[in-house]
Amino acid sequence: MVRSPKITWNGYKINRVKSFKYRLGIHVDDRLNWLQHINKHGEKAIKMQQNLKRIAGGNWVISQIHIWTLYKTVIERILAHGSSAWCLNPTFKMKRKLSSIQRSFLLNISGAYRTTPTAALQAILGIPPLHMQLQFEARFTSIYCLRIPLPPIITDTQPHDLEMKATCWPTHPSEHLKPNQISFEDGEAYIDRKDIINIFTDGSKTEHGVGAAFCVLTNDIWAYQWFAKLNDNNTIFQAELTALHEAVI
Repeated sequence: MVRSPKITWNGYKINRVKSFKYRLGIHVDDRLNWLQHINKHGEKAIKMQQNLKRIAGGNWVISQIHIWTLYKTVIERILAHGSSAWCLNPTFKMKRKLSSIQRSFLLNISGAYRTTPTAALQAILGIPPLHMQLQFEARFTSIYCLRIPLPPIITDTQPHDLEMKATCWPTHPSEHLKPNQISFEDGEAYIDRKDIINIFTDGSKTEHGVGAAFCVLTNDIWAYQWFAKLNDNNTIFQAELTALHEAVI
């Protein structure tokens, strides 16, 4: 056996450990197989599930849809923590461990017999295998959000293959209007012309409700008119847009 080297820092001895917790909640082990991280977060998720059962007690029944929602929004989020660092290309042991953790939650959601295969539970509930869900999120986060290229052995999709989502306008659209896009001329000058169709729209909101309307004027004759009462929760802006939409379709 080879003795471990002695490491010191400013005169202090640094003891060797098999695993440690990074301050962001990532557990790193000496083998870098991430099983320690999966075990820790799996225990945390199972403990949360047990506490929920204890709160509900024997007289209260939690519906299947509520348990499913809690799994997707709470339990799965706990297990997905930091997945972009450890679940880009999970090993067989990681897949098996994640599957065993997910199985207890699938049984709780479905209420099926404990002998039911895990794959059958996933198909019935419409919940993908946990390692596939975490792998998808890890790769999406790395490529799309962090813009980190991944090796071809993991995926052929690279950051430059994805279009970035526009977060804001660099300049106001009104500064780049085209001649045929909008006119600032007074529309009353065209009312008397016989070769064009005039359409008037309006939306309003009062204490009596919200409404939208438009009418078509041709040759000084009201050729068509439309109006509708909207929901009281609608705004004036929505009423104006509704009138414009109905006028142009």
